[in-house]
Amino acid sequence: MNARTEGWSRLDARIAEDGEEGVLARVMTRIAIGENPQDIALSMGMPWLVLRKWLEDKPERMEEWALADRCFADGLAYEALREVRDCGLEEVPLARLRSEHYDKKAGKLNRVKWGEQKQGFVAEGLTMDQALGGFASMLLEKMRVVPAATETVPMQAEVPSENLAAQKNSEINRMYPVVIDACNVEEV
Repeated sequence: MNARTEGWSRLDARIAEDGEEGVLARVMTRIAIGENPQDIALSMGMPWLVLRKWLEDKPERMEEWALADRCFADGLAYEALREVRDCGLEEVPLARLRSEHYDKKAGKLNRVKWGEQKQGFVAEGLTMDQALGGFASMLLEKMRVVPAATETVPMQAEVPSENLAAQKNSEINRMYPVVIDACNVEEV
């Protein structure tokens, strides 16, 4: 019997003992605390290839794996904070290296919470504007960009050099004026 076949029979035996949900919960709990999935599989007596294939066979298992990764990312982010908070003066370079690495890994595992990806806000089927009580629409109504009539832009030779920046700003403001409804603007 090869390692893969033996791994499948050990996985089947685990599932018979603990049930599919029990095996999944055990594996995901260990991933969530940061244990290496390969080590988890080997400790269960199977190659990582077998365990990973089993996880990928059902979308529900993959969702659990994604949740475990997000939990691990949370732990990494807090570990990065702990590294910086608890380091002494001599340990600052090492603590910084660890903190940056933990933050980077957390950002890769959970891009929405710790990374660069932004998540669209939807609360119980509401759009962002509905959730904010129409604030976004009101703001867009109060401040709108109005294109000005087509004008010829003077050649650079026509603009005195000391006023060149002011002239360019003036031209931009004439071409794209921002109109603000003054009835709701408070005097400062």
